[in-house]
Amino acid sequence: MKRALSVSIFLFAMGVFVDTDEIPSVSVMEGDSVTLYTGVTELHENDEIEWRLNRILITTISRDPNGIKVWVNTDGDLNGRLQLENQTGDLTIRNIRNTDSGQWKIKIVSTRGSPSKTFNISVVPVDELKPLSVKEGNSVTLNSNINEIQRDDVIRWRFEHLNTPVAEISRKEGIFKTYNGLDERFRDRLQLEYLTGSLTIRDIGTSHSGVYEADIRIGSSGYTTHKSFNVTVSDAVKTVSVIEGETVTLQTVTEIQTDDLILWMFEGTVVAEINKAAQRFSIYDGPDGRFRDRLKLDNQTGSLTITDTRTTDSGLYEVKIRNSRRTINGRFTVTVTGPGLSPAAVAGIVGVIVAVVILVTAAVAVVVAPVVIKHRRRIAELERRRRSVRLLFSDLFSGVGHNVSDFFSAVGHIFSDFFSAFFSKEGWKTPGRESYL
Repeated sequence: MKRALSVSIFLFAMGVFVDTDEIPSVSVMEGDSVTLYTGVTELHENDEIEWRLNRILITTISRDPNGIKVWVNTDGDLNGRLQLENQTGDLTIRNIRNTDSGQWKIKIVSTRGSPSKTFNISVVPVDELKPLSVKEGNSVTLNSNINEIQRDDVIRWRFEHLNTPVAEISRKEGIFKTYNGLDERFRDRLQLEYLTGSLTIRDIGTSHSGVYEADIRIGSSGYTTHKSFNVTVSDAVKTVSVIEGETVTLQTVTEIQTDDLILWMFEGTVVAEINKAAQRFSIYDGPDGRFRDRLKLDNQTGSLTITDTRTTDSGLYEVKIRNSRRTINGRFTVTVTGPGLSPAAVAGIVGVIVAVVILVTAAVAVVVAPVVIKHRRRIAELERRRRSVRLLFSDLFSGVGHNVSDFFSAVGHIFSDFFSAFFSKEGWKTPGRESYL
């Protein structure tokens, strides 16, 4: 999270110039901004204001019959970082550095007097802070660092340096509102904390990446602080599947801004780059030259297209879109599968399968048929023997009505023929009853 702070210091109030021996001290974080107020409502003719740092004249502003004249010392490193307000002479020092530390003195030359004021500015060094990163779909809260808003306090939240607020609080004026933004991107997503004025962004998306600024005016202290939050939204990983040989496009879902820097990486290696400010559009071959002549960049959106895809193109692709206001991260998992079979290949495979089935069926028939035939013959033979036994016992008991000798003779013939037939290959031919009786 990168935080910038602008401190406004009132040297004079209500147009009454004060000259005092007391030297106030102000500490400012390196990289922040500070505004020094003169308290003058308007420069009059022949008025002149001088600003000095450690006795070196830095800038002057004056008014004569021909209008406002401004002079700035361009020899030092303050050049390009100073801003004078033409009507009041208020001085803003942007992107303050350690070399800006020291005694700043203002002198006002006027027909009403020539007051002066000296104060110390101490610049506190700070390491570069990382942006506030959040995953797409999650929520993030931007803290005002106020314990409780008082009646005269005013907080206004802005997005991307736009003057139109996305949220504001003023207890005195009865204002407690959130807004949808110019393009409705914040609809139903913003929530203000009533006690502190902190801002929460719900269900955040990549379009919400950028710089959020809070103008916090503390009524009782007479100064305003400006806080900035650089919010980076990381896109959820998208899964893309494609058949080898086809074309696939990885979309950035944005439009390139004038100062955008876009980097496309494959497995950590840069494969494409756009520097809009320098009008440089670069494509690289990637690891082992695998992407040679197969990558295309969309100059309007920064989207990356891979033509004639191969299985070696499978992997993680990352895109980073950075500028002075926002950072957008996107990730794509690409899977390239082998091509499908042609109709001729499918027909050939089906023909082979049918031939194999026919051969297997014929082989089974050759092996099984003799067994089945033999089994059927054996069943028929057993059936004949069963009928013979039944006839035997029928004759046996029916013969009891004859004389004993004939009866036992018949039994003997029956058993003799039965056992002979059982162990014979021809089987047993059932004789007629009259042959035994």
